[in-house]
Amino acid sequence: MTESRSYRRKLFLYYFSIFLLFSVVILAFQYHREKKIRIAALDTRLNDMTLLVDNYIKVNSLFETGNYRLIDSIFNLIPVPDLRITIIAIDGTVLYDSSVDDWSAMENHLRRPEVGKSLYSPYSTAVRRSDSTGKEYYYLSRYFSNYYIRLAEEYNINIKGFLKREQVFLLFMGVVFLCIWALLAAVTRQMGKSITMLRDFAARMRRGEGNDRSIIFPRNEIGETGKEIVRIYKNLAQNTAELTLQKEKLFRHLHVLNEGVAFCAPDRTVTFSNSHFMVFLNAITGEHSLTPDGFIDHPLFAGIKSFLDNHQNTDVRKQENPSTEIRAEKGGKYFGIRCILFNDNSFEVVITDITRAEQNRAMRQQMTSNIAHELKTPIASVRGYLETLIVNRSLDEEKKLHFLEKALSQSTRLTDLINDIVTLNKLDETGSNFPFEDVDIAGVVREVNDNLQTAIGKKKITVEIDIEPGTVINANRSLIVSVFQNLMENAIAYAGENVTVTVRSIAGEPGFSTFSFADNGIGIPEEHQPRIFERFYRIDDGRSRKSGGTGLGLAIVKNAVLLHKGEISVRSRPGGGVEFIIAIPK
Repeated sequence: MTESRSYRRKLFLYYFSIFLLFSVVILAFQYHREKKIRIAALDTRLNDMTLLVDNYIKVNSLFETGNYRLIDSIFNLIPVPDLRITIIAIDGTVLYDSSVDDWSAMENHLRRPEVGKSLYSPYSTAVRRSDSTGKEYYYLSRYFSNYYIRLAEEYNINIKGFLKREQVFLLFMGVVFLCIWALLAAVTRQMGKSITMLRDFAARMRRGEGNDRSIIFPRNEIGETGKEIVRIYKNLAQNTAELTLQKEKLFRHLHVLNEGVAFCAPDRTVTFSNSHFMVFLNAITGEHSLTPDGFIDHPLFAGIKSFLDNHQNTDVRKQENPSTEIRAEKGGKYFGIRCILFNDNSFEVVITDITRAEQNRAMRQQMTSNIAHELKTPIASVRGYLETLIVNRSLDEEKKLHFLEKALSQSTRLTDLINDIVTLNKLDETGSNFPFEDVDIAGVVREVNDNLQTAIGKKKITVEIDIEPGTVINANRSLIVSVFQNLMENAIAYAGENVTVTVRSIAGEPGFSTFSFADNGIGIPEEHQPRIFERFYRIDDGRSRKSGGTGLGLAIVKNAVLLHKGEISVRSRPGGGVEFIIAIPK
């Protein structure tokens, strides 16, 4: 009997401890929940007031007039004595602040936590000390289409009292605790008897005395069953939490993909689609009213629909996850559309913008064709001259020398062509790997002038350099040399004789160094000017080949300038000749 009472006492203390812990947790949870409810009520009130302020701004056209001081009158409608209203522009500039007289001197507020977060959520809140007033506020910020509206109440005794938990709940929990304590005493008394009988039964079975049918006891061991249930529950909760986390990661990843993704149920309804999917879908079909659920029936997706008709709900599949891919073109943009069918007959549709890849493929194809065409002429010429020398061995030395000089000239042209092609490939493929340094433009132009002095003298060209001293840009020096050297070679080859080439600094946009490269030669017809930067484009194909040009010089100039995030344009000069305007960031 004493042992039975001792066990019941232990059982009571055990359950009493559990209940005590449970009560503390519930109390903490209830406190936290009550605080959240009160904060939610405060947020709702402040959020409603932001709508009131926004409506006041719209009705009085304050965004257009900029007269935000009229908001002072709105305090007659809002019975909150210590309310602070702040209007913040999209770029973070403070347009109005009811608590600061000179709000134009306030620092940029875009990095304030409540302001930054409100751009991606319905609203954002924060409790912190204001740098402008030195007071502690409860902030709520909401983003509207043209500005942020931030309301704040001073975090003083009033708002703290509003958020303070009610003390009546403590009294209520105390009464409940006493009631449960009494109930536990009664329950454990009865449960102790059952456990004692179960223990006695186990002892009887161990001694081989058999079951006493007069004793009613549980069919299973309570403790072991409880432990097993807890173990199963923990495993289930852990697996569920992991699956939820992985699902959340997957959805976040899909939303930041540059591809449009849609998951569809076996009945072909869309269960999930990211934002890019609708953007690409509208771009492909040109129908902004098209919904995701109806896209399979659109004529442009007939190939996808036919694939699903042939593979869905079939007992035998040649591959585990069959797929198909189609391409679509709309307004000069190309899209790859891939459909993957899963084992449960659900499927995934992925739309990829392949415009850049298609353009690069077309450009490479055209480039390859142009290169092959351009290489034929010098190679055929060199071969012809060499065959002439081999076949006609009796030629006099003067003619042999003439043919050798011609062959050398063509091989030089071939070398220049290959070098230009290599340069363009480097600009296309490894442009970001060019090292940048401070480059003195005046020194570069003088260096180019010195390098080409022989050719300049033959054409009796006068070069005038008027670059402002100390004009330095952060650039790749070899590419900048290539820019001015190709322009100078272009002027030597095509401008004519007895012309003047002028390289000078001119006024341009802030943050850019702008230069003019001009000559007063024969110029470039205006109908050709839009295309002179294209690869292998020539105004006069015969004259260009005769001068030894590769057709890539101005293309290299254009790509080198673009690599530096600059701009280049061409125009005819009023007095004759042509002028190139080059703007490169400092």
